[in-house]
Amino acid sequence: VIGGARAWEGPHATRRMPPALSSAPAMSTRFAARGVRGGNVRARALAQRIIAAAGDNGPDALNKDAKRRQMEMTPKGDDTPEQILRVSRGTSFEGLKAARRVALEQANAPGFDGDAEQRIGKINWAFDALVEESRAFFANAVEAKPDDADVRYRMGNFYQTIEKFGEAEECYRRAIDLDPRHLDSCNNLAMILQERCDEKSIDEAEAYYLKCVEIDNRCVDAMFNWATLKLHCRKDPDACRVLINQIVVIEPELKDHKLVKLLRGDEDA
Repeated sequence: VIGGARAWEGPHATRRMPPALSSAPAMSTRFAARGVRGGNVRARALAQRIIAAAGDNGPDALNKDAKRRQMEMTPKGDDTPEQILRVSRGTSFEGLKAARRVALEQANAPGFDGDAEQRIGKINWAFDALVEESRAFFANAVEAKPDDADVRYRMGNFYQTIEKFGEAEECYRRAIDLDPRHLDSCNNLAMILQERCDEKSIDEAEAYYLKCVEIDNRCVDAMFNWATLKLHCRKDPDACRVLINQIVVIEPELKDHKLVKLLRGDEDA
């Protein structure tokens, strides 16, 4: 899924990308948006196609075919979205945004050789095309399995990554309707609600963090996010420290992590 990070990123935060561009996204909001870890969907599909094509021709043919396909996926020329932005299928969403920024800077440079306005339009088209390809990937999965909570959750991750939080919230709520114990959807929905900072949303976010801990009493991701809510929204540093201390009990190796020390109020953080 395309994935994105906001405010906090802790030791459990993991970068993930859209299956249409690479694997699934990098959902890592605050300590860690849950469940955005996984393999490269397209890479696995590619490997399967290579193996199928190799048939009984042995490892030499397999390696040759793999190299040929890798060359085919390497950006060349200036026709496809990948070629325009100079990215590959393994590029993360953050990498995609960085590539667009660099391309736009080059097009706007005083010495640019060509029609800058046309080039800028082409760059923005390429970016939008790659994002739309990812959206279509997840939308097709939802269409194929409309009652699958995991599929709805991954669609929500995509939307949260590209900062369409209303659509993300809708997907997470649908996933929870389908599976009330879908921990990752509860955690990610709570993070969206927490960012709104109004009292009603904060109350609901806290209820979802509590639900996460009831589902899994060792879920340090939700505990960390809940601790940030206690500190920044509730202005309750004592409650924040209680949650941070519980995290350290569960995973002692996090004791000296910078974010843990900061939320715990250690002076040397």
